Amino acid sequence: MKVLIIDDDKTRRDRLKSYIDDQNIDEIEYITLVESVDESKGYLRAVYYDVLVLDVVLPKRIPGAASSQNGLRLLDQITRSPFLKKPGIIIGITAHLEDIENYRQEFEKKCSVVIEAASNKDKWKKRIVDLLRYNLESKISRSVQEFQTSIVTVHGIQTFGGWQNRLKLLVNAKSDEISFSNYKYGYFSALSFLVPFLRKREVSRLAARLKLFFAETKSKKVVIFCHSFGTYLVANAIKEIMSETLKVDQLTLVLSGSVLQSRYRFDYLREHPNSNVINECGDRDLPVCGSCAFVLGVGMAGRVGFHGMNDLRLINRFHLGGHSLYFNGDEFMSQHWLPVVFDEGSRVKDVDCRNPSFVNDAIFEKFVEVCGRCKPYLYLFAPVGLAWFLFIKFYSW
Repeated sequence: MKVLIIDDDKTRRDRLKSYIDDQNIDEIEYITLVESVDESKGYLRAVYYDVLVLDVVLPKRIPGAASSQNGLRLLDQITRSPFLKKPGIIIGITAHLEDIENYRQEFEKKCSVVIEAASNKDKWKKRIVDLLRYNLESKISRSVQEFQTSIVTVHGIQTFGGWQNRLKLLVNAKSDEISFSNYKYGYFSALSFLVPFLRKREVSRLAARLKLFFAETKSKKVVIFCHSFGTYLVANAIKEIMSETLKVDQLTLVLSGSVLQSRYRFDYLREHPNSNVINECGDRDLPVCGSCAFVLGVGMAGRVGFHGMNDLRLINRFHLGGHSLYFNGDEFMSQHWLPVVFDEGSRVKDVDCRNPSFVNDAIFEKFVEVCGRCKPYLYLFAPVGLAWFLFIKFYSW
């Protein structure tokens, strides 16, 4: 959401911006402050604003005399001019009640509301915030109806995926018009995770389900959220079925705590022009380090990110915390995942909360990488060692 505030009263517009900032509405991308009609036109030509807060009495330019006629003229130009992008809603404000009565009819033809913005009161600021929230909810409803969104979730090992239902509740609290599917494959043990054949079997099972899902879905937008081993399943299952026709306009994979290798290639997604990957990483994710060091065919992309070109198709986001930081309460999912579902077309926000550390980045993670290079020999000699152990035991008997 983008907000434009046009007000020549610097104190009032600054206080309004501070008040809105204090509400912590994550969906607000930025707030632009302008003090004259001429200055505002440049912004309205270049940017679509979801909400315009417009002072009734404005100067045409700075310096210049303020007049309500300038505000009325700007409103008329917004309505008629093809060169000015029409905001979603326009909120008129004035410090004087008599101005509201004098110009209410004219303003309310083109505004959602005209309110008294007395400088010594805060009630009007709350009304504006309420209108911002309403506009946001309305935008979400429009987005859902237009894009017919479906969500799929896939959990990790040694869990039944309690977070999946929590995410569903968060989504349903905003809209009940989104298809939601939680993929369950039971309690997959750490021992099974060590065996490549058992992992591949689970990939094939998920691929069959996703193939059927994409064949039947009516949705234009599909978002798949997955965690830990679920990221391995999703990435490889999508790779298996990518040669099939995916009848969706947009496909987004949201990975968290991923056990994929940091050099894993998503080149197969290039076949789908509107697909992208969001990789959520925890800077203290130790389980993925263990996977990288000792488990064949996996890595620690959920800690160090995917190496190579990062762009709109692939973005790594780095957070502070461990393997399950995404599910400690609902704050993370609300702040970082709900916008992916509802803010269609908006750019995914970059996040990097890491603090560079020589011990953590240059020593520990490099040590894990070296162990990872040696693990094929561990898999090679483990059966030999087991056979030798059984032979000695049998021979001694």
